[in-house]
Amino acid sequence: MSKDSVKGNSVNSADYIKGLPFDYIETYSHQRGEEYNAVIQILKPERHNLKVRKEKSNNLTDTEEIRLSELDAPLGLTQYLIDSTGRFHFSSQRINTFQHGNETISLLKNILLKKTTNVNNWICAPVYRDAIVFYKSYGEIVSVLNICLSCESMALDSSNQVKADSSTYEMLRQFFKEIGHPVES
Repeated sequence: MSKDSVKGNSVNSADYIKGLPFDYIETYSHQRGEEYNAVIQILKPERHNLKVRKEKSNNLTDTEEIRLSELDAPLGLTQYLIDSTGRFHFSSQRINTFQHGNETISLLKNILLKKTTNVNNWICAPVYRDAIVFYKSYGEIVSVLNICLSCESMALDSSNQVKADSSTYEMLRQFFKEIGHPVES
C-alpha cells in the first residue's frame, strides 16, 4: 500500500486490496454464539467486581491486578481478531482457507474494489465479528481486515480504518454467508 493511498489512518477498500501482497487468506468468525455469550456472562461480573474494588479501595493484590488486565483485553469496548500481542481472540473460529488465485479470492477482491461513493457513518461502536487474515506463503500475517457488518465498518487495528461503499457491506454479508460464516441477517 503506498503512502499516498493512506490519509489520516484511513484507506479506501480498493487501494487497500490493490496494494496487498498475499498468497492465501483465512476467514474467521468471532464474538458470536451461545458459547461466547456464556463465557462473557461469567467474565463480566468478575471484571466489574475487580474494577469497583480498584476504584473504591485500590487494594487489589498483584495477582488480582494481573487478572484485571487479562479481563480488560477480551472485554474492552472494541475487540479485534488479533490483539496487540499477536494473540487471536479467545472466541475466534477459523472458517475457511483460500489460496491466491481461487475464484473466492477473486470475488472478495471484486467486492473490495467497488468504488467508494457512499460511506455510512453510524454512531455505534463496531463489533468486529468477521475477519480476513492475509498471509504470505510461509505463514507470515500480512494484514488483518476486521469487519463489522452491523455498523458498516472495517479496521486493520485500532488506528487504521478501511473505508468502503455502503453497498460493499451487503456484498460482504453475502460473501461470508456463502463461505459458511454464521452471519446474522
